[in-house]
Amino acid sequence: MSAAAASPETARSAPPREMRVYTHTGLLYWWPVWAVGLAMALWTLIENRHMALVAAGTVVEGNALVVPAGTEPVLTPVHVSASRVPGALFVATFLIVLAFGSGWLRGWRAYTFAASTAAGILLVAWLDGWDELARWAAYFHIYINVGGYLVLAGGLLVVWLAQVFIVDRRKYVEFSLSQIRVHHEVGEQEQAYDTAGLALEKEQYDWFRRVVGFGAGDLRIRVGGQWIEVRNVVHVGRRLAAIERLMRTKDVD
Repeated sequence: MSAAAASPETARSAPPREMRVYTHTGLLYWWPVWAVGLAMALWTLIENRHMALVAAGTVVEGNALVVPAGTEPVLTPVHVSASRVPGALFVATFLIVLAFGSGWLRGWRAYTFAASTAAGILLVAWLDGWDELARWAAYFHIYINVGGYLVLAGGLLVVWLAQVFIVDRRKYVEFSLSQIRVHHEVGEQEQAYDTAGLALEKEQYDWFRRVVGFGAGDLRIRVGGQWIEVRNVVHVGRRLAAIERLMRTKDVD
């Protein structure tokens, strides 16, 4: 007598027998920089303004430039936005990712940073210092041409794609019903552990990595009498739940 084949519904509902969890570097969180940079390059191209090089002392009269005697303006093909928004937005995005992307602003550090920022804003308001800050801000106008955006954002995009989808795919922890295989670095030999005594911990979230990193977080695995840290796991909550289901499948088997 032949055994009955499993129905398609049963096959689809069966949990996976193996699962890989990939570790990522902090470069995972830098996609807003190249995304904003490319958007600002498009903004500058659409605005379609060109940069002119003039000597000091040049004044604008109506639609004409009046340059000092003995000098003449040089019109370049370089596209630059007349607005201060694109350059300021790009630099602000870069600094925010640089500050928060490392993941050190978690737990008490995040609360301390938020409290310090709020205290600074209240102090400036109490001292009526907004006008003075606005005057100093005039010295920090940032103008970046299209080439600058494309070199910085385009180069970062290429590096980001190579790191996230090629290099990071070589660093993983693979779970199965009987073993855990760890591949820490490219070129290294895999290390295999038995799943007996397996323990899993999810490190504390921080809001930046959760939002910008597609729900990324750190996972700690205790196996073979040691702790293994898997950094920047995308959708770490889902991954942890799926691993726990896989381990329960082993218990049932």
